[in-house]
Amino acid sequence: MPFSVSSQGLFEYFKLTADGDGPEKFDRIVVDITWTQWLESIEGVDQGIYSFGIGACWMRDIPLGKKSNVALAIGLGFDSHNFHHNGEFEFTTLDDGSVYTDLVSRNGSSSLAKNKYAVNYVDIPFELRLRTMNKTIEQRMKYNFRFYLGFKAGLLVNDHLKIKDAASKRKIFNLPNTMPYRYGPTLKVGFNKVSFVAFYSLTSLFKEGKGVSITPINVGLSWMRF
Repeated sequence: MPFSVSSQGLFEYFKLTADGDGPEKFDRIVVDITWTQWLESIEGVDQGIYSFGIGACWMRDIPLGKKSNVALAIGLGFDSHNFHHNGEFEFTTLDDGSVYTDLVSRNGSSSLAKNKYAVNYVDIPFELRLRTMNKTIEQRMKYNFRFYLGFKAGLLVNDHLKIKDAASKRKIFNLPNTMPYRYGPTLKVGFNKVSFVAFYSLTSLFKEGKGVSITPINVGLSWMRF
């Protein structure tokens, strides 16, 4: 049956013609919008509810059989996360000459128009993918249920504070003792091209014993194509 680009759209056209007669591949371009928080409670410091993150990655989908419900995937991505809060980072020189990075209350100091800590990572994600397989290619593209259990590890490429008050605006890069990497499990559960996504970091934002314990968790929505 001839394929109509106008009826299916450009996305479907490229998907249907990209793989030929080989195993069908899915969800190779992924964009995540997440809500970013840390698990610990720090006295006198509240987290901003509008702390968001955004990420994008390319995944190599490897089906375990031509019509298999199971696939593996590995990829390369970039993640950016912002932690809004009403605290203040404090750097204390210890007796051995090292610096300890702490997050403390501002103790009633004047409010800030902006107060956030941002971290950016290059990630390598890995996933075990389970999904339904409908009878036709068009149905499989539109009505698949997805359960993707994974793990990702990343290297920190940038971190900075951004502080703005009535008098000035400041941006401070490379906080002492920021952990230079992260890793942890991921989960995607969804239908069609949109899924719930979650990541739990097994590392703190700062090095153990050299900085305040802040364990990030990200939850949100993932959009997947091709």
